[in-house]
Amino acid sequence: MKRLFPILLAVTFLLNGCAGLAPILEMIATPTSIPQDMPTPQPTVTLFPTPDLFATLTPTPVTFTPPTTPLVRNPTETSTPFPTPTFKPPSTVAGDSFFTPVNKGFLTILLSGGAVYWNSGPCSPRSIKVTAFVSDIIHTDYVLLFMRPREKSDTMLLGDWSSVEMIPGENGRFLYEVGARNIRKYYWFIQAWVEYQLVAYDKDGVELFRSQVYDKTLSLIMCRPINP
Repeated sequence: MKRLFPILLAVTFLLNGCAGLAPILEMIATPTSIPQDMPTPQPTVTLFPTPDLFATLTPTPVTFTPPTTPLVRNPTETSTPFPTPTFKPPSTVAGDSFFTPVNKGFLTILLSGGAVYWNSGPCSPRSIKVTAFVSDIIHTDYVLLFMRPREKSDTMLLGDWSSVEMIPGENGRFLYEVGARNIRKYYWFIQAWVEYQLVAYDKDGVELFRSQVYDKTLSLIMCRPINP
């Protein structure tokens, strides 16, 4: 009996140990559900066109289309008609000179340049200043500048008269900046002379005096664009 007692005690202890291991074995044997990975939202990618740094720009040619209507108002269309300048032939009286004619009433008439260019291109100037000084400062109220183009290669190709009122200044000075748009139908002419004449009036519109018609001191020239 003494020999069997230790053996029975060991068997009992072993049985009790196995009974305690049953829950642990169940936990180990029971599979644990693994949560599935949720898809991670991805950012939206917007594609932009990649500029071509080596692309060659093609220049667009610039063309000039003459307008169908005059850009400068005809003096005859105004409510107050102005007298049309008259061209007088060279005087044959002794003492008068065709090359240095006498302008009664005008002390001097000055131009800042000899040509006005129009059309697209690098030509200049596009305008010139016309300055006139009158002798009768008290009675002169305003001065009109009349202009018309005449083609150099065909003198029979002649434009209509147009007029502008010059801006008064101090000491009997009158000034106006003339461009191609001040000349009626300028787009008809390639290289033309601009004939011009100045006429002075009092406050009642009565003519006081006028200059001669200058015919070969100012040019109207069409500018030629430079081809690339």
